[in-house]
Amino acid sequence: MWVTQPVHCQYLPHDSSPVHSLHSNSQWTAQARLKAAATGKPRLRTRYNLFNSVLLILSTLILALAGCEAAPADSLPETFSSPPTATPILRATIVLPAMPSATPPRQPGSLQIISPLESTQVAGGAELRMALYLADHDGLPVEGATVQARLWTPGGELFSSQACTDRGQGRYLAGLVRLPLRGAGGTWRMVAKATWEDGQQAEVEGMFQADPSLSEMYQSQHGFWVEYPRIFGLGTGFYNLHESGGLHFEDWLYQDGSGYVILDNYRYNALGVTFAALEVHWRQGDLPTDTVAAIAHAHSLAEAGLHHQDPDTALSKLAAETSTFQGRPAWRVAGWGQEYYVTKAAAEYPVEWLIFNCPGSDWVWSLILSTNHPAYMKDLRALQKSFECPPEHQH
Repeated sequence: MWVTQPVHCQYLPHDSSPVHSLHSNSQWTAQARLKAAATGKPRLRTRYNLFNSVLLILSTLILALAGCEAAPADSLPETFSSPPTATPILRATIVLPAMPSATPPRQPGSLQIISPLESTQVAGGAELRMALYLADHDGLPVEGATVQARLWTPGGELFSSQACTDRGQGRYLAGLVRLPLRGAGGTWRMVAKATWEDGQQAEVEGMFQADPSLSEMYQSQHGFWVEYPRIFGLGTGFYNLHESGGLHFEDWLYQDGSGYVILDNYRYNALGVTFAALEVHWRQGDLPTDTVAAIAHAHSLAEAGLHHQDPDTALSKLAAETSTFQGRPAWRVAGWGQEYYVTKAAAEYPVEWLIFNCPGSDWVWSLILSTNHPAYMKDLRALQKSFECPPEHQH
């Protein structure tokens, strides 16, 4: 492809001779020819003019390519001289080849985060799954790629690094990740990288916010620490017709400073209700000194707590024994409760109390475990062991 660009150049004489046109210059050349023929001398002048004209044209082209930034008289060689009467005004049209159009660079593939997004709402202890979508430079899904996903804590520590599974149609999924109960609050950072055929690569980075865990929340409010029950999978929502459930929690603080916290993991489905609850109670008083006092203390706690207990039905088959907890004297009481929402046959469930003192505390502390599936009692006992007393003299 050629582009036509007009270039205008003007040559000025070195003397003050009258300006002649190109036509006059042609007449001057013709007269020189006649004079040379009459005298029989060689036509040196004609040859000189021919060389001069060729050099002038070449010099003009060079100036045109350079942009004619200087006058020809300033740019031509000093040995070159034009006829004393010649002042040519040249108008040349230079045809220059156009630069070939550059081929647009090939767009790289794109890797997108599907989950978790910036709008994701999670808290410490919650489970999440890193999911991504990979497309090539044409926007088509890429299968068979190697995708690695990494997760960093708010403190900048690598928390999880997983190879994602190809789920087809450009979708890649990592395994479940459970955020820690401690230190989860803040900004989390996720980075993923994909590689596929011909060494193509794509990367993506995202962030999301996490709130402190429920355990941290209660620790900040009441001083103690305990892991909340997450024994079986939570339901899909309260208003799902097939299955619902979640983690129910409630707390109560009395004017004298005593109180309780109920952490209830439950599920509703066609088979009925499944629950596994852990409760923390603290109240003024002394540690029971005998079995009768320990059982009476357990009965008094049921009046305030035991979320699933029928309020019109008393606990039954209670028995108490001395024990230790974290190296301190304690009482263990075992009995049976009755679910209040069962209308036909009374459904009994096991209940266990652990009664003890905390160092530097004036309160009597109690941990209550209850479930309508005895197999979950061992899981509740493991959570019970996670309890940490408040700092001394906080209660």
